Amino acid sequence: MASDSLAWFEFLLNPALLESHLNQSNPEPSAIGLIIQFIYNSIKRSDGGNVELETMDLTAQENTKKKNALSVLALKTAAHLKWNLETFEQKLPLHMQDALLVALLAETGEEMSTPSLHGTLDTGPLLPYQLFSLALYHRYALRALVQAKLPAKPVKVSNVPIPGQQDPTQESREVQEGILSVLDRGADVSVRVLEQLLGAGEVRAPVMATFTVHTHQSLAVSHIWERCQLVADEQFKCQIHYDLGAYHFLQERYEDGYSHFAEAYKLMSELGPHAEYCQVNIDKLRGYYNSCASLCGRSTPLEKRSLYDRFLYSVGNGYQDLVKVLSEDNLVFEIPLYLRKNLELDLQAWPKKAPQGLLMQVQTLNTIRCVLEGESWNSGYPLHLAQSGKSGVQFLIQALAAKFSKFNNLHKERLRMFLMAISIASDMCETLIPAIRACPPIKALFSQEELLLMWPKCEESPHQDYQTADPSSLNDIIWELIHSYNPEVLKNAVMLYKTTLPPRQDIPKKEIPELNTKWEMPIPIYNTLMKLPQTPQRELVFLCIAKAVELAQARSFRSSLSLLEEASSHAAKLPGRETGRLCKLLIWMLLMTKIQRCIHELPCVDSNVLSELTSEARQCLSAHSGRDGIAPWTGVNNWCILLLLNAGEWGSLLGGISLPSHIYLLGLVKPLAATAHALREKHTSKTVWYDLWDVVVGIIANSSQHKRSSSGQSLSMERHHDSVVMSRSAFLDFLENLREPSCLSILISLLGHVLNLLNQEPSSEIHIDHLAMWPQTVNGNGLKDKVKDTLTWLVDHATRLYPTGTHTSAALCTSWHLSRADLAYMSDQYHNALAGYLTAVFVATDFLRNDNGLDQSVLTDSIIRRMIRCCMNLNCYTQASYMTTNFSSAAILCQFLENIDYSTALRCLQERSAVDAMDAYYCCLWDVSLIEFIINMHHKRGEVQRRDKALKMMGLLEVNSNNNDEIQREAAKVRKHRFLRSMAKQYL
Repeated sequence: MASDSLAWFEFLLNPALLESHLNQSNPEPSAIGLIIQFIYNSIKRSDGGNVELETMDLTAQENTKKKNALSVLALKTAAHLKWNLETFEQKLPLHMQDALLVALLAETGEEMSTPSLHGTLDTGPLLPYQLFSLALYHRYALRALVQAKLPAKPVKVSNVPIPGQQDPTQESREVQEGILSVLDRGADVSVRVLEQLLGAGEVRAPVMATFTVHTHQSLAVSHIWERCQLVADEQFKCQIHYDLGAYHFLQERYEDGYSHFAEAYKLMSELGPHAEYCQVNIDKLRGYYNSCASLCGRSTPLEKRSLYDRFLYSVGNGYQDLVKVLSEDNLVFEIPLYLRKNLELDLQAWPKKAPQGLLMQVQTLNTIRCVLEGESWNSGYPLHLAQSGKSGVQFLIQALAAKFSKFNNLHKERLRMFLMAISIASDMCETLIPAIRACPPIKALFSQEELLLMWPKCEESPHQDYQTADPSSLNDIIWELIHSYNPEVLKNAVMLYKTTLPPRQDIPKKEIPELNTKWEMPIPIYNTLMKLPQTPQRELVFLCIAKAVELAQARSFRSSLSLLEEASSHAAKLPGRETGRLCKLLIWMLLMTKIQRCIHELPCVDSNVLSELTSEARQCLSAHSGRDGIAPWTGVNNWCILLLLNAGEWGSLLGGISLPSHIYLLGLVKPLAATAHALREKHTSKTVWYDLWDVVVGIIANSSQHKRSSSGQSLSMERHHDSVVMSRSAFLDFLENLREPSCLSILISLLGHVLNLLNQEPSSEIHIDHLAMWPQTVNGNGLKDKVKDTLTWLVDHATRLYPTGTHTSAALCTSWHLSRADLAYMSDQYHNALAGYLTAVFVATDFLRNDNGLDQSVLTDSIIRRMIRCCMNLNCYTQASYMTTNFSSAAILCQFLENIDYSTALRCLQERSAVDAMDAYYCCLWDVSLIEFIINMHHKRGEVQRRDKALKMMGLLEVNSNNNDEIQREAAKVRKHRFLRSMAKQYL
């Protein structure tokens, strides 16, 4: 320690030293070092005897005062750092961050001192400084969870401890995991609190002068909250939006993350130059925002992003479309002018990095921007323009003409004066004035007298025709052809592209189909289209079809259908013998896109629309034997078959119409349709059921039946070649487009039964329907994981389509939710399992409105025991602040059993943490024996208030064990519903 440095306990003896010490340019010890010492000595046990101050003979009251004083000193130091959580995360261990922010909660309000109770905290009456401390704690909680998931450099820990010394910054892995598990349990509360605080009013942050330090003489200390500093609303909200977005991103809730990052992005532009209470990194925010947008399917195409983003993208990607971006910015002035000038300087410093001529174009566009804004433009520009010659003048006039119609009168006047100035300043009159005369909009700015004044020879050549090559306009046309989806724009762009000469005659233009290698279309349509004469109309038809395929792949079916209809109308006018065939194929493609849209929107599709489409699908499938020889291709047939399957038209698939024999999908669809048809007609047909079993098990088994030869070449086992109808990846694609509830139920039942047979664990058996349909043995080594993954995906798919009984029977939905919960239980995902079981209860009873035989239909004893086990397992490695409700919940659930499991209930109640929270669940107790046990336990522990509260519940008339059975059942039912709603609030 340096001779002029202060020891941490000197600030305890004289708190006034702290502010002057921290205001030094390079204080020693630093602010973070002081926080570490203050927190370490305030939370360590007083019986350690390692620190000299601890060896003093202090009474318990004095020791408490000392620890409180140290906590306040730590808070004053944190206030000096402007409560910068990023600094705390980098330099403070997690347990010290936690202690610091919990101490802040305790100082700002007693009712806020226990974070585990914030779920019921009303933020409305809170004062501005309390809102700040509450937001700071819950921001820390979410940020800690995010940081824990990010890769970090491991902390070096000395293997040889130094006797008599202890590093206060070291924390054991168990302590860190314990804190993180506590924060994880309260994450939903943190999210809810922060979202409430986004609507808060004035917020004030405590500063150093706010806190008063405990002294030896002080009996009670009150802080001066009037000295808090006002936090700008945009800073407060921007930081909360960013932290919420980062947490949602971690939890893969990308839609929520996208909305928060979008709000933070908007607020960033409103922040002042010195945002003391907002430490959002704009680059990280932009990265998060773009990632969420992409994952949500909202990835903004480059041409639709802000000009600022497009500018940065262009600079970082070889100056792609830079001229277009700068030209558009000359209308809206979005890109900061200093960035544009910096770019110009960079291009001047490293001219070889950029394409030839780009520097002159950037100088021209920057000069135009300055002129339009009324700023002083570069006086050296006329010289640069003269050096560039005719090409520079051509670009200047083109840049002005391209946006001229959008300039206002002030802009036009400024441009007129600018052109007159450069005509005088540079020796370019012979090139500039003819170019102006050749461009009617620019020429209209000047009178004939002004043109003569600028160039006297103007009158001598009134009919001079000034020809200009326009490479930028050709690029604009190509851009329209690739990126536009507007039929009119595409039509004009095709005509312009066909009539525009290339800028260089030695480099021919590409044909329109070659402009984008990613354009796709069905092979029969492409082959037919290419046989027709090459005309602009044919190219337009090609574009409309290719872009319709793009839109269909992006699930934008309405726009896709619009383009296909446009393609059909133009295709009918094409010359050639193949025109009729092309029109017929386009009709099939229109039908296929309509079916894709219908299946995508199921089950929310009008019955008339579905009926009309199924009729068209039957006709399409029958067309393979038509006389005209124009049959739909395999892709169309597959979608028609999928539509009939999802529409319940199983009779058509089983012989009602003549189906093409070459469609591989029928190998799975026919046995599935036959099984569904047999169930609907209540027929028993084990042959049909076993056929489906063999097909599905064969598909999944085949995915792993590959070996490698000694040379490393993959060899498929031939014994599966004939029996397997499709690959596992094709099977998953089929499941993704399956919407019919009965078919979903059959496949879930089949896969669930296969998994149960492979698992051979009755304690983790999956709930399924139709158990009697399937064989009782299965041969499948190594299939368990694949079956489990497939079943998990399928159950999630089914519950996503039919979360409740709105579009199908509640019994089916309930069964799927139970299967989903069982799968989570099998994977030790106890939180998800509890959520699944609770969801099944609420779906089966219409949110407890129709509770008819709840215990027997859904909450069987086996399911209740699984729920109890989930509650108990959730607390195996957590701290007491979040253990409370789960052990209490397990004890309450023991009452749901037909024969109450007193041993488990009493074991749960004897947990100290369970007793601490049990009084919140007294209103859910109806078993007299359990209530008597709780009363006795409170009495033994001297907990009078809790004992009296339990006695009050015991005295309620409806709990009396002498009541008749009907009253007792009704009392139990009311309490069950109350408890289930409480569980739903916690887990759903």
